[in-house]
Amino acid sequence: MFDYVNEVKKTRDRYNRLALLYDLDDVLWLGSKQYSRKKLIKETNLPDSGLVLDLTTGTGRNAGLLARWVKNGTVIGIDISRNVLKVNRFRNDRYKNLHRVQGMVQSLPFTDETFDAVFCTCGMDTIDRPEIAFSEAVRVVKKNGTISLLHLRSDKGPLDVCNFLSRFYAWVWRAEGADLLPHVQQHKVEIPVYKNLHIAEAIIARKTG
Repeated sequence: MFDYVNEVKKTRDRYNRLALLYDLDDVLWLGSKQYSRKKLIKETNLPDSGLVLDLTTGTGRNAGLLARWVKNGTVIGIDISRNVLKVNRFRNDRYKNLHRVQGMVQSLPFTDETFDAVFCTCGMDTIDRPEIAFSEAVRVVKKNGTISLLHLRSDKGPLDVCNFLSRFYAWVWRAEGADLLPHVQQHKVEIPVYKNLHIAEAIIARKTG
């Protein structure tokens, strides 16, 4: 049986060690990740209030965008690494509606149907057992709430023009990629947005039951 709890600890230790280098990845991708984060938030059609969860919040690039968007609400970012959360706090200190929690996204410390929306950008491809993390996201989001995902795929296809970058990213962060659409379809959700970007995929799912 796969011991994903032990693997999560390894992931935590890796990100603790490399926290100060975390944002170099966004530099290598020439800003395309941040552009994609902004586009995903816009396509989710979030209101400017409510309670939003940012999974694998990391150093807070997506969390800061969410905090600006949901200016009359609250954003909670969760990550396994205390060191990246320190960077997150430094970067986003001006956002008083953004709070951070250290914890496993595969076992979220929140009650059922707590959040209006859940985001995970550039995270499902780096964590262990992303399908469990998605199931947890479904559990904690309210009915009619949204779960928005953006991540590299494990099967990047022949159009991987950024082959060097994706291989380097996988090597540094142990990012095996994630192909989550089949798992998403097993839940009681509708999928208003699915984009197969070949090297990556974007999914917006709305909880129906």
